[in-house]
Amino acid sequence: MFWKLTQLSCSPVEEVLDKENFTLEELLDEEEIIQECKALNSRLINFLRDRAQVEQLLRYIVEEPSEDADSKWKFKFPFIACEIFTCEIDVILKTLVDDEELMDLLFSFLEPNRPHCALLAGYFSKVVVCLMLRKTIPLMNYVQTHHDVFRQMVDLIGITSIMEALISTPILRM
Repeated sequence: MFWKLTQLSCSPVEEVLDKENFTLEELLDEEEIIQECKALNSRLINFLRDRAQVEQLLRYIVEEPSEDADSKWKFKFPFIACEIFTCEIDVILKTLVDDEELMDLLFSFLEPNRPHCALLAGYFSKVVVCLMLRKTIPLMNYVQTHHDVFRQMVDLIGITSIMEALISTPILRM
């Protein structure tokens, strides 16, 4: 042969997935995770679609990290979690909208007794808008049975990203 075959290198995400015991955080820490999601890496998506993983991704978006938390927990993981949801992977979004407890967790961000940091509000709003666009019927069914959601969003209209999510609401365009 005219060339020497070298061992093909697999992505860092695949290397994490090949480990026997790995964590969601190890995957979120990999630079290529969003590209792998967009490329519909089946092993990655099968891991991320699991209810426990969707729940943890939501927690990064709706729960304020402690003040002494590592910057990954404050900034990187919430950003990556939001990006995973906004990749619009149907099975991940389906896991979310088909589970009322997970939807409750998402919308717990709106509770008046919680802090509403602008950064997390932006991530929350991006996920809600994504659900409005891709899972409209299940989202509207949830909002119709949880009347406080719309009121809580209106109460937080002073947060720009929440206001933008409200403007995107199909009910307001009627």
